Amino acid sequence: MTLRAFDFREIAGLDDTATAIRTWLSKSTSFFSDEWVQATGFGAKLVLGPVSTDSFESILDATPRTDWCCVAYLREDLPTLWYSSGANFRKVVGDLIGFDPPEESEEETSEPQEDIELGAIEADLVQWVLDTFAACLSQGWMGADEMAIQTGKMEKDPRKLRLYRAKDLMTRVTLKVECKSATSEIHWLLPKQKVSKLFEDTVDNRQKAPAASPSKEMIIQMPVDLVTILGSAKVSMKDLKDLKPGQLIVLDQRIDAPMTATVDGASSFECWPGRLGNNQAIQVSRTNKK
Repeated sequence: MTLRAFDFREIAGLDDTATAIRTWLSKSTSFFSDEWVQATGFGAKLVLGPVSTDSFESILDATPRTDWCCVAYLREDLPTLWYSSGANFRKVVGDLIGFDPPEESEEETSEPQEDIELGAIEADLVQWVLDTFAACLSQGWMGADEMAIQTGKMEKDPRKLRLYRAKDLMTRVTLKVECKSATSEIHWLLPKQKVSKLFEDTVDNRQKAPAASPSKEMIIQMPVDLVTILGSAKVSMKDLKDLKPGQLIVLDQRIDAPMTATVDGASSFECWPGRLGNNQAIQVSRTNKK
């Protein structure tokens, strides 16, 4: 049996900072999806990828000079760095420009991608995506106070941005953006100690803050399950065993009587079956008010 040496940088994916980032991202992804639907007509979501810890110098040395990057300030005084390859940024704007990237074979995905120079329009769209990231992360922040995030302009070569000392420990977060056209990865570099303290202060402040009640706007946007059953039938075990494709089963629902729609198990509407385009649909005929 071959044993793999444990890389202690992997433990960053299990610490409190990684857990807090995962929570922050999960609270922000719905806001991002809403923005993406308005811009493209399709949904999208943010997924947390690998999280690791290493020195600022080591991370930058492993980053290609051809990568594109953008400085994002948390609360104006805490610089962080978003960066990725031109190929990844081109994927993330594929929905915005109606571009479907060609499917990659296994051989192509294993080979390092060549540098891709983004056009002026693509660069502007990437800037919009990163600005949207910032706005959605601000909305999804877990603290009682608002988290203001300001983004700088897109530029090449993250290595020239000496935001921290070479030996400073950094948390490297990989954000996966899952869109209709493709899934791309954008890396987020944060100073480990300062971000950990920021999360700790946020938890302390939330404990001291009064309990917040959900707003009316949040309540009316909460999803509920609406279920309509066409009908039911009792079938013996013998008939069930002998059931074959093409046989008809008579339901207890008459065609001249409306069906009942339930919300969270409670009878709420009377409705009639039908279709809308290529989808099945129901038409509400009466509300069962209690």
